[in-house]
Amino acid sequence: MKPKVYQISPLSRTFAYESGLMGKFENFLKDFDFSSFISKDDVVPLKMHLGNQGAFRTIRPQFVKLVVDAVKSVPAKPFVTDSVRIPGYEYLEVAKDAGYTHLTLNAPVVLADGIFGRDSIKVHAGDLLGEMAVASAIHDAKSMVVLTHVKGHIQAVLGGALKNISMGGVSQAPRGGDWHQGRGKMHFLMGDLMQWDETKCILCLDCMNVCPAECLTFPDDTYTVNKEKCWRCGRCARVCPVEAISVPVTHELFMRAVAEGAKAVLSTFEPHRIVYVNFLLEMQPECDCMPLADPPVAQDQGILISDDPVAIDTATLDILSRVKPLPDSRASDITPKEGWDVFSLLHKKDGRLQIKEAEAMGLGTSDYELVMIG
Repeated sequence: MKPKVYQISPLSRTFAYESGLMGKFENFLKDFDFSSFISKDDVVPLKMHLGNQGAFRTIRPQFVKLVVDAVKSVPAKPFVTDSVRIPGYEYLEVAKDAGYTHLTLNAPVVLADGIFGRDSIKVHAGDLLGEMAVASAIHDAKSMVVLTHVKGHIQAVLGGALKNISMGGVSQAPRGGDWHQGRGKMHFLMGDLMQWDETKCILCLDCMNVCPAECLTFPDDTYTVNKEKCWRCGRCARVCPVEAISVPVTHELFMRAVAEGAKAVLSTFEPHRIVYVNFLLEMQPECDCMPLADPPVAQDQGILISDDPVAIDTATLDILSRVKPLPDSRASDITPKEGWDVFSLLHKKDGRLQIKEAEAMGLGTSDYELVMIG
């Protein structure tokens, strides 16, 4: 049987609350059988991205609270979580400013790998990555709900459910270990540090200013990295306006690494214990970890729900293959191409590679049934 992917339309047909996206989502959650995925009294992580200073297009707290309330009705004990993306204390402050607090969500907000981003358990990922450090609050949970704000990504192309659990479900590094066992391994499979081309560099210092680990300096106008502090996140390479900095990994290997990272996280759960919710709203071209939020590249397409991460991401890209790029966005000038989604066209890489790799690893299927709601 094909996995179902439910799509809740953002269109309202009347002025009643039940006709709007929030009302339709609330009613869907009331009818959705969470108890078939979540056992009574389970402590359940609601895995999401909490954003960054300036990244204001994350999932709105009102939608998160509806999921919290639905999980509590099982009854179970939800908490909102992510692994450390910027220094942990700052990340909690960012979450608070975005409206993610116990008071607004009716559930605690917890860092999955602790305030210092080191609380994790090593899990076998695959032949490419070997072991990965899965965040302990996710590793130890019996069930999970994955809330994903769909957006673009310079390397993964699609910031969907698979990337959410892969790069967001592991730590920067395990306790007592280094970046070779954490998230940075996905970015740096073929090398140890970023590569700097002095002939291209214009000394704008954008890379230094965006670095979450504050490990970049320019003594005597020379790009210098504190190797011990560096997270290997690759943001310095992303923001360089002249491509003077590069990350030593190919697109194909990175996509396989994303799939292996997801496999590592999913291996800690029994089958049919995870629900995925993709929010195709305010879909900006960059990841929410960047300290900015560009205009959305496509009109809102609603909310997708499934129990299959490959199916829901495939449906996401199928929908984004049919949309028109929004004017005055970064995608406004791209030329449509049959079968290619707006993010793949924008970033000039095939976003379906991570889905194909995940499907080949048995994480789900791309053959799904779409069920329209409202």
